[in-house]
Amino acid sequence: MVKRIAVPTKKREEACDITEAVQQAVAASGVSEGFVVIYVPHDAAAVSIHRTVAEPDAPKLGAMLDAVNPDRDTPGYTKAALVAPTEVGVVWEGRMVLGEDQRIYFYEFDGPADRWVYVFVGG
Repeated sequence: MVKRIAVPTKKREEACDITEAVQQAVAASGVSEGFVVIYVPHDAAAVSIHRTVAEPDAPKLGAMLDAVNPDRDTPGYTKAALVAPTEVGVVWEGRMVLGEDQRIYFYEFDGPADRWVYVFVGG
């Protein structure tokens, strides 16, 4: 099953928590054990699974990406390539397996824009 999730962004660069939308797609698939692929089809956006990002911590990603490539004129697609357009996870008991403090984040690097994430669930 493939589900397309809308992610409208409001800022030039931002992190959007899409965990619940992905978990709803997994549940709707009816797959109890299998895998999930999360794919971002935009050249200036990406997806990542990591610990919860509190608002005061959010700028740290920007600082990290700037450290890797300090060129302020770096286009959004370069930053997106450093994060990655795809995540793969395990489905167990009808949910994507995540650590206690893990979330799934969509990263915008050239917004605001109407973006999409594709979620493929297989058994």
